[in-house]
Amino acid sequence: MTSHSHEYRSLILTFLLFLVSLLLFFGLNGRTFPNMTLWVPISLYSLVGVGYVISLVIGLRSKNNFIKIFSLLANLMLLLPLVIWVYLLLLANGISEP
Repeated sequence: MTSHSHEYRSLILTFLLFLVSLLLFFGLNGRTFPNMTLWVPISLYSLVGVGYVISLVIGLRSKNNFIKIFSLLANLMLLLPLVIWVYLLLLANGISEP
């Protein structure tokens, strides 16, 4: 790998995490997995959120200003709805459990 391909790791990781979060959102539902507890999607979405934070840190350590700005904006714009979604799942899990 050349040094130029190392600069784009953050962008590639952000794109892959976006695809994984879309796959989780549309793939993990009650019709596909009827006996699944809410802790499974909560933990998977939390792992994706940690991945976004790692991608943000990698992007901000880059020397390219475009990658820094794009990584900051993209990761924060994708992380914010994910955090809200995990919070709502935790709230639903707290309401549904005795």
